[in-house]
Amino acid sequence: MNRLMNGWSAIFCMAVLLNSCAGQVPAKPAEDKPANVTRDGQPLAVVVASTIAECTQLLLTGQYAECLQSAAAAIENRRYGEEWPLLKAESEMRLGRYQAAAETIVAGTERYSWSIRLRMLAWQNFQVLGDREGSERMLGEVNSLVSTAPWRYTDADDLVAMGRAAIVLGADPKAVLEGFFDRARKNYSSRSDGWTAAGELAISKGDPALALDILNPAAEKFPDDPEVLYLLSEAVRSSDSQHSAELLQQTLQINPRHQKALQRIAERQIDAEDYDAAEVTIGSLLEINPHQPEAHALQAVIHHLRNQPDEAEKSCRQACPGNIDLPAVNHLIGTQLSRKYRFREAADYQRKALATDPNYLPAMTQLSQDLLRLGMDEEGWRLADEAQKKDQYSTTLFNLMELKDTLNEFTELKSEHFVVRMHRSEAAIYGSRVEQLLNEGFDVLSEKYGYVPAEPIIVEIFHRQDDFAVRTFGLPDVAGFLGVCFGRVITANSPASQKASPNNWQSVLWHEFCHVITLQMTQNRIPRWLSEGISVYEERVRDRRWGQSMSPTFRERVRRGDITPVSELSSAFLTAKSGADLNFAYYESSMVVEFLVREHGFETLLKVLQSLNDGLVINDALDRHTGGLENLDAGFEAYLHEVAEQFAPGVDFTVADESAGNPASPEDADSSPEDKKTNPAVRNYTLELQAAAQLVKAGQLAEASEVLKSLVELFPEDPGHSGARPLLATVLGRQGKTDEQIAVLTKHLEYTADDLPSALQLLTLRVDGQQWPEAVKTGQLVMAIDPLQPEATRQLLQAASKTDDSGSAIQLLHAVLELEPADAARTHFQLAELQQASDPVAARRHVLLALEQAPRYREAHQLLLKLVGETKNDNAAERRSK
Repeated sequence: MNRLMNGWSAIFCMAVLLNSCAGQVPAKPAEDKPANVTRDGQPLAVVVASTIAECTQLLLTGQYAECLQSAAAAIENRRYGEEWPLLKAESEMRLGRYQAAAETIVAGTERYSWSIRLRMLAWQNFQVLGDREGSERMLGEVNSLVSTAPWRYTDADDLVAMGRAAIVLGADPKAVLEGFFDRARKNYSSRSDGWTAAGELAISKGDPALALDILNPAAEKFPDDPEVLYLLSEAVRSSDSQHSAELLQQTLQINPRHQKALQRIAERQIDAEDYDAAEVTIGSLLEINPHQPEAHALQAVIHHLRNQPDEAEKSCRQACPGNIDLPAVNHLIGTQLSRKYRFREAADYQRKALATDPNYLPAMTQLSQDLLRLGMDEEGWRLADEAQKKDQYSTTLFNLMELKDTLNEFTELKSEHFVVRMHRSEAAIYGSRVEQLLNEGFDVLSEKYGYVPAEPIIVEIFHRQDDFAVRTFGLPDVAGFLGVCFGRVITANSPASQKASPNNWQSVLWHEFCHVITLQMTQNRIPRWLSEGISVYEERVRDRRWGQSMSPTFRERVRRGDITPVSELSSAFLTAKSGADLNFAYYESSMVVEFLVREHGFETLLKVLQSLNDGLVINDALDRHTGGLENLDAGFEAYLHEVAEQFAPGVDFTVADESAGNPASPEDADSSPEDKKTNPAVRNYTLELQAAAQLVKAGQLAEASEVLKSLVELFPEDPGHSGARPLLATVLGRQGKTDEQIAVLTKHLEYTADDLPSALQLLTLRVDGQQWPEAVKTGQLVMAIDPLQPEATRQLLQAASKTDDSGSAIQLLHAVLELEPADAARTHFQLAELQQASDPVAARRHVLLALEQAPRYREAHQLLLKLVGETKNDNAAERRSK
C-alpha cells in the first residue's frame, strides 16, 4: 500500500507540473514520429487501409479482427508508433485473446519502453487474467516513468493514462479530474479521450449531473463516437431510461459489437425477466469474445434466477480465467441479483469480491447498501463509513453517511413485530396510528397468506423526499415513489414530503407491508409485477378507495388493445415511458391477481407463490397452476375488456380538439358525430363538466347545479378531485345549501382516499354544524391523508372531546404540541385536565409544563393545587391502611 501511495504522489507531482505549464504543449521527442523504414533505411510497402487513423476507426466501429490484422501487419513491417501495439493488443483483448494481448504488450514495451499507455493497457489485461502482482508491477513502472521524464507525457492520451493510474492508486478523483482529464479536454479539444475519461469518472462516482455537463457537449463535438454515446446513455440511465435505451441503440448503430452496450442491453432484459432474449444478447457477446467475464457473469445471474445453482457455478468459473476469482465478476453478479431483490445472495457475492480484494470499493459500496436493505444496520453502516473514508468523492457514499446523521435523530417505536423509525416530531403526531395500521396489516395478511415473518419489520418514514431517495436508491432526486419494500425493510415518504400532491399514507404502508409477506414467503423470488399486483389488489380488498382502479384513461387503453400479456408483464414496468404507463402497469398487474383469484381461487395464488419459493420461474408456475399460460393470457385479456366495458357505460371521456375551443353549453358538449351515429345516447362527461365550470365562472349557479347533478348520475363513481361532485359541493356552498353540500362531499369521499381539500372542507362543515360523531369519522379521513394539518387536528380534538373519547383526545393533544408549539401552555393544561383522573402523575407533569410556559396561568395553578391535595389525601389513606 505504501508503494502505491508513493506512486500516486509522483503522478500528482506531474499534475502540478502540468498546471505550472498551462498552455505549453511540448512536442513528443523525435523518436516518437512515425517512420516507415527498415533498419537499413529502405522504405517498406504501406499496408492498404492501415493508417493509425483508419485502424482506430476499425476498432471504434467494432471491426476488431480487421483492426487486429492491420495492426499486426504494421508491426510486422516495422511501422513506427506505439499506437500499433496498442491497437493490436486492444483488439486481442476485445476478442478474448488475453494471453496474446499480454505478449503483444511485452513486445510493444520492448520497442516503446517509455509508453505508459501500453502499461495501463497491460494493467487492464492483468485485471482480467487475475494477475494482481502483474497489475501492481505495471503501476509501479508507470510511476517510475512519470517520475523520470514528466515532460514526455503531455498528450491527451498520456494525460488520460496517468489520470487512470492515479485513480487506481487512490488519488482524489477531483484532483485527477482537474489535473489530468480536464487538461486533456482543454488542450486537446478535438480528441475525445479527455471527455470520455472525465465522463466515465463522474459516472463511476455516482455524479450523473457532472457527467451530463461533460458528455452533452462531447456528444455535439463527437456525434459518431460510440464511446461518448454509450457513456451518455449511462449518465441518463437513472433519470430517463427511455432516452438511455435510445442512446444504446445509437451506439450499436455505429459499433454493433460494442460490448458494454450489449452488456447493458442484456442487463435490461434480465431486469424485464426476458431471460431468453438476454441469453441471445449474451450469445452475441460470446461470439465476439468467448471468454468475456461479464457475459459469463450475466449468464450466471440467469442461472441463479432460474434456480440452477450448478449451472450458475459453471458460468462463474467460465467468467474467471484460470479459476482465479475476479472481484469485478462477483461484484457484477451480486449487483444484478440485488436489482432482482435477491439481497442475501447478492451480499454473498460482494463478500466474495472483497475476499479477493478487500479494498474493492464498488463491492464495499454495494455490500453496504445490500446489508442496509436486509436490516443488518450495524454492519452496513460500518462498511459504508469505511468505504467513504477510502473514497470521499463517491456521491453515493457521501449521501449515505449524510443520511445516517439524519437517521440518528429519528425516534424508534418498537413493538413485537415492527421497528418504526420516524422524525421525533412526526412520531409524536401520528406514530401510534402508524403502529396501529401496521399491526392490523400483520394480523390480517399473515393469516390470509399463511406466512408469519420471523424477524421484526423495519419501517423508516422520511419527512424529506431526498432522504427517502438516498435510503432507497442510493441517490437523491428520484421522484415518483411513495414507498419501497426490500423484504424486511420498508422505506416510505411521510406526508410532510408530499405537500404538493398528498397521498393516503395508510394505503401506502398497507401496500408495502403486503410486499413483506409476498417477498419473504418466496425468498424474494417473486417477479415485480406479481408482487406489485398482489399489493394493489390487497389495497382494494382493505378499502375500495385504495389502489388503482378502472378509470377513463385505463378504459381507453384497454379498448385500444394496449394490454401487456401476463407472460410479459415484468417488461411493462421496465419500458414504461411515463407515469401514466407505470400506473397502468400497476393496475393491470392487480387485475391479473383479481382474475386469478376469481377464476382459479385464492388457493391457486398461494400455490403460485409456493412454486416461486421452490425455484420455478413465474411463467412456469402460472402455466402449472392455471391450465396453461396461453389460456391465461387470453382469458385475462377478455376479462379486462369486460371490466372496461362495464365501466361508465354510455359515457364518453374524450376531449375536443383545442382549436375548436371550449363548448359554451352542455348541448354543445356531446361526443363526436361518429359516436352519435353509432350511439346517439352517448354523452361526453369531460366536455359537459367543462361547460358546467364555465357556468359556475359566469355565476349561473342554478344552471350549473342542474348540469352537475346530471353528471353525478351519469358517472357516480368518479373519484376525481376536479370531478362533478367537488364542483357541485362548491356550487351548493355558494347557494347556502349546507346540508346538500355535506351530503355531496360525504358521498364523494366514499370514492376517493386522498382528496385532502374535500376532506378538510367536510370536516369544517361537520364541526360548524356540531355533528360530532360524523366529524370524528371525517377527521380520521383527513388524518389518513395528512396528519400534519394543525387546524384539522384541533377540529378533530374538539370532536373527540365532545364524544367523550378521552384516549383519542390525549393522542391529538400530543400532536397539537408538535404542530402548534406557540400554544404549548394551553395544550399542556388540557392534557393535565384529561389525565387528572386516569394518570395523576402525568397530569402533574403537564400542569407544571404549562406553568413553565406561562407562570401566571391561573387555571393551571388551581389544577396543580387540586392535584397536590389529592396526592396528600391518597398518601394519608395509604398510611392509615397500613
